[in-house]
Amino acid sequence: MTIHITIHGQGRPLVLFHGFGFDSQIWTSLLPLLEKKYQLHLVDLPGFGLTNLMSWEAFKLALLERLPKTFTLVGWSMGGLYATRLAVESPSRISALVNLASSPKFTRAEEWPGVDQALLSNFSEDLTRSPLLTLEKFMTWQLSAKTKSLIISSKVPSIEALQAGLSVLIDWDLRQTINRFIKPILFIFAGLDAILPAKMMEVMQKTYPQFDYVMMKKARHALFLSHTDDFVGILEDFIK
Repeated sequence: MTIHITIHGQGRPLVLFHGFGFDSQIWTSLLPLLEKKYQLHLVDLPGFGLTNLMSWEAFKLALLERLPKTFTLVGWSMGGLYATRLAVESPSRISALVNLASSPKFTRAEEWPGVDQALLSNFSEDLTRSPLLTLEKFMTWQLSAKTKSLIISSKVPSIEALQAGLSVLIDWDLRQTINRFIKPILFIFAGLDAILPAKMMEVMQKTYPQFDYVMMKKARHALFLSHTDDFVGILEDFIK
């Protein structure tokens, strides 16, 4: 059982979780802006990159053995679900939580504007027929023309890993448990997000007024790639 983590820079520990279909290399373009102030721990989530597919509990236990005593945790998209669950279940280790284009529940529900579950279910079926083409389509869906050129080639996940990742997106519902984490939480949303509706921020502000929120109006789902300087400024203001 292997968890792949790369460490860059020195300073306050900052742990980053990537989104569905990608791996920790998605953060590479941010390194020059962050590694002089922070010790960055870039994690491959289960089944992605060079991390083996494993259960949540196995991943959590093995991961915490490898990370600093306390750290700020950043999760993008699917990685935000992983980050939120880790924060809720191991609050003593995490000093602050930052979620990018993510929410405690990804799929749509009554009075909850998430992703259409049927869309993700159809995507799951497409994966079994044409995994590479379907994955490329989904990854393109998350990126703008500007950000595609920033992506470094990643190891293609197995169908089993992709299906497990989709199960996280479809099944995990952390709307109640997120209240257990009483340390600072920031949600950054993108106004032009084609995956997570911008309306999500309005609903969350009413449901969780204790959290901090930022809307990057001209950004898409991969907001940290298209608006890197803005994102870094928001992040640093929040965790300083």
